[in-house]
Order: sequence, then C-alpha cells, then structure tokens
Amino acid sequence: MVRFGIIGTSCISDKFVEALKTIKKCEVTAVYSRSVEKGDYFATKHDIKTIYLSLEEMAESQKVDAVYIASPNGLHPSQAIKMMENGKHVICEKAIAPTVKELDEMIKTAKENNVVLMEAMRPTLNPNFNVIKESLEKIGPVRGISASYCQYSSRYDNLKKGELTNIFDPKFSGGALYDIGVYPLYFTIGMFGIPEEYMGGNYLVSSGADGYGNIILKYSDKIASITYSKITDSKIPSEIQGEKGSIIIGKLSTVKDVKIVYRDGREEKIEIDIHKNDMVYEAMEFINLIKGKKLESDVNSHKNSRKVVEIMENLANKN
Repeated sequence: MVRFGIIGTSCISDKFVEALKTIKKCEVTAVYSRSVEKGDYFATKHDIKTIYLSLEEMAESQKVDAVYIASPNGLHPSQAIKMMENGKHVICEKAIAPTVKELDEMIKTAKENNVVLMEAMRPTLNPNFNVIKESLEKIGPVRGISASYCQYSSRYDNLKKGELTNIFDPKFSGGALYDIGVYPLYFTIGMFGIPEEYMGGNYLVSSGADGYGNIILKYSDKIASITYSKITDSKIPSEIQGEKGSIIIGKLSTVKDVKIVYRDGREEKIEIDIHKNDMVYEAMEFINLIKGKKLESDVNSHKNSRKVVEIMENLANKN
C-alpha cells in the first residue's frame, strides 16, 4: 500500500486524489495546507484523516510514503527536497522546477535517498501519446510540428484590475510558459527527443511575467514551433506534419481528438478511449516505479525534465 500526502489544495489536487481513488493499493492519508480552512475543507471533501500545517511534520510523518506536490512552481524545489530527505517519494506538478540548478539538486537528493522523483506531466503518459508515436510512420518523414496551448486566464482580468495572483507573479515562476507552455514543449521533446538548437521569445504582461510566447526547436530533419498563451485563446489544433500526411491533435494537453489527414484527403481517427480522469496514468506510472523499486520514469525522465527546464529558464532570463 502506497500512502500519499498531498501538498496543495487546488482543483488539480482534487483531480489527482480522485484519480488515486480508482487505483488499488494506494490511499491518501494526509494533506498539507498553509490555511486551516482550506486544509479542513479539502480533508473533509476527500475523507482524509490527517491535516498538517507544517511541512516538517508531513516530511517526518510515518503515515506518508509518497507526496504529490501541487504548490506554486517556485516552491516545488524546497518542498520536494524536504520530503525526499525524509525518505518520501515525490511526484511534482509541472513545471517541476524553475531552474536547472534547483532541478539538479532535486535529482541529487532523490538519488542520495533512494526515492522516486517524477514530473507530473500528463500528456506523455496518456495512452494516445503512444498511439501517435506508433502512427508516425504512416505520415512519412516528419518535417514540422506545430504544438500549442493557448487559454485565456480569468486571472489576467484580475491583473488588469491591479490584483496580482501567483499565476502571474514572477516570484513564484508564474507566467504562460511555466504554467501551460510546458505542456507542448514537454510533449514535443517526449515525442521527438532533445533538439539540437532552440530559440524563442515572450511577451511580458505588467507584472513582468510572460503572457504569450513562442519557441522554435530545431532538429536535424525537422522543426517544431511551440506556442503558448494565457492572454489569448487559440482555435487551431496542434499538428505533426509528415511528407505523406499530418497527425492532427485537437487538444494537446489531454491528447484528445486525434486523427490522421493524408495528402489525398483521406482521414483516419486513431485515438483510443481513455479514462475520464487522465491523471490516472501519471499516478499509475509513479506507483509502479515505487513498487518496482525503479527511481526514474523512462517517459517523464529526469533527462527530459531537465531539458525542458533549461529551455524555459533560458527564455525567461532573456526578458
């Protein structure tokens, strides 16, 4: 039985706990929150018996084997390291860390303490990710990728009214790239590997965080364009372009509405039905790593997470 502690009480934590409820041989035994009210509400909602208002108490708890971290991005490294130093396995929400230096320290701590550290990146562990990968040969040599995640945030309206929330606060590594741009970036690197070169730029909002941006990844035989935004919406799907056709992905963050459109106009639906809560797959991967005494995911690997963080950090420092 893998006993989970939860750090963070937002809606993403709700969804992760619901995913765990569908998996055998695991349970949520504790939650940490800085707020008594939020902690009580979350615990009651999910029938969690223990609430911690101190990270140290959770780290030292004998009731917790593994921790899911869904706090603001800037807090991930210190919280993860504290948990791992006390022998806890850690699955950490994207982006796993703001900087390569911090991620390297997290990886070092995981190895020293013989625990799992994995980034909670959903699309790459979604079964349809493998369906796409296995279908690439159908569209011939891939020459271009257009991957995007653009979703207008209501918190941008708050920012324009003078209210700064974590999602647009540079102190917490807020902004479009770290919040949602990480999805298409990780998806592309997970699908096609580490690029030879990259470049990009961001549009900054009044807080100094990025609101919109684009990254170009250059491979020896293909080029990928990554677009992300929290200040505009996009109606255009993501696309993998091959010489014989294209794979169209309607919603990249959940890998839905996937089909092949061949050059002659034929269409082929290739997606398969998945669990309604797609966080099940990252949770299962993490639990299987723990049970199999394997310290790193082959898919959401330290290498892939490190390259993604390197690219994001370098682009953030350009502004």
